[in-house]
Amino acid sequence: MKAKSRFNAHIILIVATLTFVTGLWSCQKVIQVNLNSAAPQLVIDASISDQPGPDTVTLSQTVNFNQDNIFPPVTGATVVISDNFGNIDTLKEVDPGKYLVSKMRGIPGRTYFLNVNVNGALYSATSTMPFPVPIDSIAVEKISGQLISNKLRLLISFHDPKGIENYYRILEKILNTQPIDGVIQLPTLGNILTDRLLDGTEINYSAISNQPKLVVGDTVLVSLQSVDKNMYNYFRTVQQNGSMSTTLSNPVTNLTNGALGYFSAYSVRTETVVIPDF
Repeated sequence: MKAKSRFNAHIILIVATLTFVTGLWSCQKVIQVNLNSAAPQLVIDASISDQPGPDTVTLSQTVNFNQDNIFPPVTGATVVISDNFGNIDTLKEVDPGKYLVSKMRGIPGRTYFLNVNVNGALYSATSTMPFPVPIDSIAVEKISGQLISNKLRLLISFHDPKGIENYYRILEKILNTQPIDGVIQLPTLGNILTDRLLDGTEINYSAISNQPKLVVGDTVLVSLQSVDKNMYNYFRTVQQNGSMSTTLSNPVTNLTNGALGYFSAYSVRTETVVIPDF
């Protein structure tokens, strides 16, 4: 009889538990989130460098969250780049939303002005081109650790000019396009740094992130861009939004009238390196 009583008690406990859990389940409430559509915003991707080019300005529009991640090009705009020496280049649209810089090459030390007219709406930006900084050397390192096994990375060395506020963007691009693990390696967003604590020193920089996967035999083009403070802040906030930060926002921009994107006048020096067999 005692065994039967214990058995009945277990049944009562199970039934009570199921009743409690069911009650909790029935108390759940489905919340409908109203994600309103937003008016499209103009996105400008514009730059001019001290290299032969061609430099381009790309215009597109944002789309709503529930639409395909394809940004419609903005055609028929008037795009003009000028400098503080009176030179003017009215860009020609060579593809939908793509406008070509044809008459002007950037000169370090000059200030450049971008003006865009889209159906009567005006957008502008200003950027001063810093002087270039050459790359002194590039070394290839193999690093290993508890979480990293035989990873290859580049150590890029250059001398920062003393007494000048410098901002850098470093990009690595694999010139040979063979797939790695079935995936073609694309150019990265690059990495940024400032000389705030490194003024006038020899900087030895190795990318922690935003570096393509390197394998023996790769030919890698390393670009050391000297950018202005506005571009440093733009790419810094781009990287923050791409990290594990819980605070997401549009990257800071030097464009007016609510446009997204950037206009950058930058100088650049490049070197290539072939990844050796270790």
